[in-house]
Amino acid sequence: MPSRLQTEIKHTTGKHYIFFDTEENDQLVRGLKPDTPEYFSWLSGLKSFHFEGREGRFTARQESRAESDKSYWTAYRKHNHKQLRRYLGTTEKLTIEALENAARHLTEKARSQKPKAKTPRKRPEKREVLYNRIKLREQTIEQKDQEIKELKRKLEEQKHGIITLQKRIQQLENQRLRTKGL
Repeated sequence: MPSRLQTEIKHTTGKHYIFFDTEENDQLVRGLKPDTPEYFSWLSGLKSFHFEGREGRFTARQESRAESDKSYWTAYRKHNHKQLRRYLGTTEKLTIEALENAARHLTEKARSQKPKAKTPRKRPEKREVLYNRIKLREQTIEQKDQEIKELKRKLEEQKHGIITLQKRIQQLENQRLRTKGL
């Protein structure tokens, strides 16, 4: 199976369209005229084709939804690593004018897209700079650890002070009760 799509509709400089189909009888395809019953019959037998018109190009694929038997055509064109698409309709709607409109639309859409800006690659930092950063972070962590130790020590002192005060309050309370009882 060839890798490129062999079925094509091309606009020529002679202002008419040429039909290529390697699967069909070449004589039948050469004699096709656009927008005729033979043309629509030929299209209905295709699964996909490539269109190259006056103002653009695309690949058309015949698709269908799972819930219905009706098929429709969609135009696809890849530009700037993005796939653009346009609904074409059923086979009866695939006139040359409709195909040209779709090609024009996809070409305009492709032109309006801004190219993806490349960001320059970030240069790696020198080892000395990285080692200094690591050393600075370790010093900061060490300082924070010292601060935590100091705060824990102060907290223990305050807890000890609270316990001492609670004992003193209890002693005074007991002494007051004793003096009252006398």
